Amino acid sequence: MTLLETMTTRRSIRKYAARDVEPELLNKLLEAAARTQTMGNLQLYSVVVTRDASEKQRLAPAHFNQPMVTAAPVVLTICADFNRTTVWCNERKATPGYDNMLSFINAASDALLFTQTFSCLAEQEGLGVCYLGTTVYMPRLIIETLGLPRLVMPIATLTVGWPDEQPEQTDRLPVEAFVHEGRYRNYRAEDINTLYKEKEERPENRQFVALNGKETLAQVFTDCRYTKSDNEALSKGFIDVLCEQGFLTAEQANQANYGNRKLVTERPEVLECDVVRFQNKKEKWVAFVGLLDGEPYEIFTGLQDEEEGILLPKSVQKGKIIKASNPDGTHRYDFQFENKRGYKMTVEGLSGKFNKEYWNYAKLISGVIRYHMPLESVIHLVTSLSLDDESINTWKNGVARALKKYTKSNNETEETAVDDEDA
Repeated sequence: MTLLETMTTRRSIRKYAARDVEPELLNKLLEAAARTQTMGNLQLYSVVVTRDASEKQRLAPAHFNQPMVTAAPVVLTICADFNRTTVWCNERKATPGYDNMLSFINAASDALLFTQTFSCLAEQEGLGVCYLGTTVYMPRLIIETLGLPRLVMPIATLTVGWPDEQPEQTDRLPVEAFVHEGRYRNYRAEDINTLYKEKEERPENRQFVALNGKETLAQVFTDCRYTKSDNEALSKGFIDVLCEQGFLTAEQANQANYGNRKLVTERPEVLECDVVRFQNKKEKWVAFVGLLDGEPYEIFTGLQDEEEGILLPKSVQKGKIIKASNPDGTHRYDFQFENKRGYKMTVEGLSGKFNKEYWNYAKLISGVIRYHMPLESVIHLVTSLSLDDESINTWKNGVARALKKYTKSNNETEETAVDDEDA
């Protein structure tokens, strides 16, 4: 099959056979993809290959725990990389000047060109790939997980494996919708009606509109999938990370409409904390909401259980979450409160008290909160997660209610309901 035929019939693959992608084949594809176009012949990209199951599990929260991240034999994280070039210049008596926005754009373009070339080559060999757009939503989590240094920014992620499904092809606009001869020709209402007619009339898209309770397909995208508030919040988060990775100065980040909230590049060792109790089916749970400048920064949840969980006096409503170091160099989070007699009591290792799957979802939620996504949008994200486990669905609703008390629109009745153990 020619490359043209492969592209004509291609589809994203999210389910993979239990078969490894041989290192020899993967290396051959990576090497061939390096022949793609690149700015100044500098190859301003790096690729992190993740095969180990535990490492894929650590990456999953950054991609909203999409199942193909842990199910695929290989996960590739393609990064814009001006670090390698900068080190090369410094080692060769040259003075690099690549800590700026233009350099990031050049490196990001190189990374995307490599990503697309690799995808075409992999599919030509019979492999299936899925492009994860979540990479630019949660870059800080990816940077921390993969240990990316300054001047390296994650741009794209591909899950790669041998297909175990043959999904229907998704629709595409006709070529007339995006090709302009000579000059750009703007779109009139009648053009939109013609170009989007087939897309809007497809049964699956009509069902998509109905399921979301909307009038048009466009409203699903503006009101549900890619909202203005989410885009603005994630844009601020992305700008923050560009600053942390050295492509922007703090002043430039502020000029890019960062807003009034303080840029915190590293989690403080101690955070003030609110304790919020809620019910998950018939079980009693407790949420620890870490606060920075009085606003939610992270959330931990666990069972109120004397044997395996967390048992606190009902009077405990506040405390501190402390980041502590273990002897092996890893970190844990402890909860400290003051009892009625004034003694400080500590619950060590909050993460160790949780079901692993709940912990991953809590990390995801904390990540988007730290990116300054408006709480209303965080709550919408949490409640819209489509999960198979009924217990997790009940849990996520409890988390959403715990966060709701911090929104501007919340009223006194809702706060009382959240703090009630039997709510």
